[in-house]
Amino acid sequence: MPKRIRREPIYIAPDILGSIQDDGSYLVFDEKNVETLNPGNVFDKIKIYERQVKGWFLEPALKMVRYKPKHKGFLVLMTCLSYIEGVEQYRDGAESTGGSKATFRRGVKRLYPHFNDDNQIDNLYSQGRCGLFHDGMVRGQIIIDSSFPDSIKFETNNDIKINPKKLLNDIVSDFSDYINSLITNEDAREKFNRMFTNI
Repeated sequence: MPKRIRREPIYIAPDILGSIQDDGSYLVFDEKNVETLNPGNVFDKIKIYERQVKGWFLEPALKMVRYKPKHKGFLVLMTCLSYIEGVEQYRDGAESTGGSKATFRRGVKRLYPHFNDDNQIDNLYSQGRCGLFHDGMVRGQIIIDSSFPDSIKFETNNDIKINPKKLLNDIVSDFSDYINSLITNEDAREKFNRMFTNI
């Protein structure tokens, strides 16, 4: 799932350069912290994964909503909705192939335990996640506005109101909690380790 190391040096995460050496060994160098990482060591994998998610997705999305929030909601929403299923696979320790909707549903319920209506969450999946990633635009029931009081609100008329800035803040907090759990929880770390490899 993550970016793979190749013979030619490539960035496998922001400021982390990886390559396969002539002898077949791997060289992964963190330019920011000036250290060599081992792509087979789970704690180094966690560092690489954290840098990928923060540097390529969360931090750019935070900059968008912080400095020019108007008309950035769709890009921020795309980042958030892709995160939900992606991180849930690592939490599960298994790919979501063939079970994408169920994985997304578990992720939403974990983030928002008060959401207990599977049909509403499935509608968010179809209208938001599938709309953005299959059609290139959310479908008709999604309404995006940074002035909404809730991150996600399911209306009785089937509209789904989303505040992308609040949703992003929830995602950032969730990711921080997940990284902490990887460092402290052996079971979480083992599941992650099964899924994440750069080699």
